[in-house]
Amino acid sequence: MDIRRFSLGEKVSAINLGLYTTVFLVGFVGVIVLPFYLYLFGAGVFWEFLGIAVCMLVIWNLEAYRLMRYAKNNKDIMSIPGYFTKRFRDHRWFMRMLVSVEIIILSLVIMALITKEMTLVFNTIFGQPFRYMSLAVVVVVAIALGLFGIEYIYKSAVYKAVIIMITVISVFIYMFSQLGIYQLVKNIMSTLVTGSVSEYMNILYHNGKMLEVSDLISLASMGTLSSGMPFILNSFFAVDNSKKISTGKKIMVVYILPFFIGAAGMGGISRGYLYPEAVTRSLSEYIKLVFLSLKNSGGVGNVIAYLYIISIFIAFISAIEGSLNAVSTVILEDIVNKGRVVHIRKKNEPKVIVWCCIFVGVAVVLLSEIIGSFSISTITVFIGTMGCSISPVVFMSLVWKRMNKYGCIAGLVSGLVSVPLFKYALLFGGESGRITLCDLLGVNSVVPSIIVSFSMIILFSLITPDVSKKAKDEFMNVRNRIEQ
Repeated sequence: MDIRRFSLGEKVSAINLGLYTTVFLVGFVGVIVLPFYLYLFGAGVFWEFLGIAVCMLVIWNLEAYRLMRYAKNNKDIMSIPGYFTKRFRDHRWFMRMLVSVEIIILSLVIMALITKEMTLVFNTIFGQPFRYMSLAVVVVVAIALGLFGIEYIYKSAVYKAVIIMITVISVFIYMFSQLGIYQLVKNIMSTLVTGSVSEYMNILYHNGKMLEVSDLISLASMGTLSSGMPFILNSFFAVDNSKKISTGKKIMVVYILPFFIGAAGMGGISRGYLYPEAVTRSLSEYIKLVFLSLKNSGGVGNVIAYLYIISIFIAFISAIEGSLNAVSTVILEDIVNKGRVVHIRKKNEPKVIVWCCIFVGVAVVLLSEIIGSFSISTITVFIGTMGCSISPVVFMSLVWKRMNKYGCIAGLVSGLVSVPLFKYALLFGGESGRITLCDLLGVNSVVPSIIVSFSMIILFSLITPDVSKKAKDEFMNVRNRIEQ
């Protein structure tokens, strides 16, 4: 197996394309985060997932086709750094290395945080140290990926999708059937967290407070971060015609609609189902409570409880293996090969791929041990940092022909710096002391960070030399061509 086959596979089918990108998206976000946030905050979380829906429409209706066409014109594109190199006709090391290092560092931290959360969840549920088990799980995933490449993720996507779908719908139906609408409403009212069922179920409320325009923008903006995930974007480099993208898009839509209804229903009624337990802000404790409540109900509930845990495990693994593939691809292709760190002989590529995957897997586990205590929002911050850095740059590179490599670098750097700066830096004076820009504007860090990234892309592209005519011609060909 060579690096290209490891990264993109041989011939991805429309079913695999639709399902494995969907499982990567809905696994951690849909099975774990969505139910937990609905349990905590109520139906106001709807706006966050509306942002994801809008983002997916942009990716599948615009970016997917154009990324596929660039890859067809340039057969050696396997990653986002490789795409930027071809798009801006810049074959020097700086831009490729900047993008590569950014993707590697952010992805490693995100994987480490997810791995640590997985360890915490299973420690909490079973009351046994899961630390060494996490190491074994991640290393096994890394070895499987190294031996079989992305085909391993393609072929397992169908089974994962089926298990996850069955789980969220089964848990939703079972919880509802055990309570009934009258008892469900009574239990939710008894939690006394949001004050009333109407507030909890109202999409204009979030965490018991009436949503303002700035809140709606903040929640919806979080969904746009999915367009900055390298693994999702890389998948379109493997497609050889637009019909597969069109079919994959339909498969994704058909799957996601019932899935999110089931996941939202599961999270929405879990507060009533878990009553009289106090509402917890701990993700691991929430998963434990759901598992034990299902298990203790006996009979079918016991079966559904273990199906739920299997789906939680699949959700964590899906997030890790997708990111692991993207990081290993960048290391092998953009750092080692194109970066000319060392020349890999063709006959040695299979061994190098396996060891690279193992190295990344072990690095993730070690990093998860170093990372101190954190909340689930910490993962969101790092995902936000990657999203605000990658998403605007990829989008603008596909819609604006005047964008050049300087705009690309400016967008990447500004997006990378803006999220932690606006979220944590005390830049402004307030009545109770210095406050952050997010506190001042009443929005999350994603909104100003995306604005800054887009602004820097436009500014630096306009004040620096134009792109070459060859790059513009290819851009127009990719934009206007209709695939048969």
